[in-house]
Formats: sequence, structure tokens, C-alpha cells
Amino acid sequence: MIVKVSRVVLPTEHENQKWLVLKGEIEGCPQVTKTRSINTAALASGALTLEAEKAMLIADVEEYFARWQAVQQAVSEL
Repeated sequence: MIVKVSRVVLPTEHENQKWLVLKGEIEGCPQVTKTRSINTAALASGALTLEAEKAMLIADVEEYFARWQAVQQAVSEL
């Protein structure tokens, strides 16, 4: 399982200046797609790092995927 992380471009330049939105997904499993909005001021100040935010997004998607698999297994046994 590989989590693909990409940027979501927002509708206006003003929004793109304020927020960096990342999308994490696993191909073939849209049920676990998740987004993470990062305030660009926090990135500029150093309060947040892109690497740390990306790592947290990947961890969230992996957790969602594990839960989704567990549910699929449980319902298949009904």
C-alpha cells in the first residue's frame, strides 16, 4: 500500500496564499482519501513544517485504510 500525496489547488489565488491543502489517497480505495489544510503563515514562521504535516497525513490515511480493511473483513464474515 502506497499513500500518494498531492496538492489541492484552491479556487482563488487569495485562498492559495493562505492555505496549502494536501490530499492523501490510496489508489483503488477512495474511501480512505483525506485532506489536510495547512496555514501558510505557520509554514512561513516555522511553527509547522511541510515534512511533518505530510507525515501526519500519510499516517492518518494508513490508519483509515487499516480500519476500512478491518470493517470489510468483518462484514464479509456475516
